[in-house]
Amino acid sequence: MRYLLLFSLLFSFSFAEITMIKDTKTNLLWEDTPHVREAKITQPRAKIYCSELRLGDFEDWRLPTIQELLTIIDYRRTSPALIKVFNYVEDESFYWSQTVMADESDAFWGVNFKRGASSKASEYYDRYARCVRSIK
Repeated sequence: MRYLLLFSLLFSFSFAEITMIKDTKTNLLWEDTPHVREAKITQPRAKIYCSELRLGDFEDWRLPTIQELLTIIDYRRTSPALIKVFNYVEDESFYWSQTVMADESDAFWGVNFKRGASSKASEYYDRYARCVRSIK
């Protein structure tokens, strides 16, 4: 079932508007497509999705660290607590990072953009993903 979901997500993504957000303060380029609010996947699947993402002319996408996710929070806003340049967000849900919890090898940090709060979740839960790449 998950493979079918992933395939359908990749198929639908191929017809999505290509949008990226450049953050010159952190030298990061962020995925900003409808996928970031439409597809919930496990943390291992999120890592695979990002590593296989081909957006623009770039092939080096990855799941962000918790520190990188925290850089796009706007603490002066809620619902979403995300900087205004982003078009796509599911503000009621958790977004995965690649940062593992120090004391739980199957739990990872993430951010809920409704209020900009960071927390952990088991890697087996379905959550959202927003990919990132470093600008060289």
